[in-house]
Amino acid sequence: MLVLGYVGLIAGCGGIGLIIAARIKRRPQELREFLTALALLDTEIVWGATPLPEAFATLEERLEKPWQGFFAELKERLLNGESAAVAWKGAIRSQKGQFALNKEDWLVVQDVGKGLGQSDRQQQHKQLELVQRQLTLLQEQAGAWAEKQGKMWSYLGFLCGLAVVIILV
Repeated sequence: MLVLGYVGLIAGCGGIGLIIAARIKRRPQELREFLTALALLDTEIVWGATPLPEAFATLEERLEKPWQGFFAELKERLLNGESAAVAWKGAIRSQKGQFALNKEDWLVVQDVGKGLGQSDRQQQHKQLELVQRQLTLLQEQAGAWAEKQGKMWSYLGFLCGLAVVIILV
């Protein structure tokens, strides 16, 4: 019975480590998905001359969660009469907990909302291109960091469980 408890302790700690590792590995995927979203948004704004609520509806259909929910909320906020910048900030505040992004990532994401709907299509295109370049660098850094940190947390969880068992014995 005691051995079963020890195994459960090691497995529990290992599971926590695996959950943390999975969250760390989600960050580069979410950044990649947002890059795709910005490319689609750029196409809708510049080439399609699509109004923002319709562009956000298109993004909602084409993206995976959690970005799908983010753009769905943006669409609803715009349809309720909020300006694009206010809607963008509000969507970030309410959806932030659904993501694995860090503070630096959110600062770049916030930059997108500053110029939406306030300038002509070419200015918005330039702004989106700039943010895409910033996100590309962040994604590359996040990928390298996630690879190292993900492995570390995976092993660390099991090793901490093992250390506790050794201390208890």
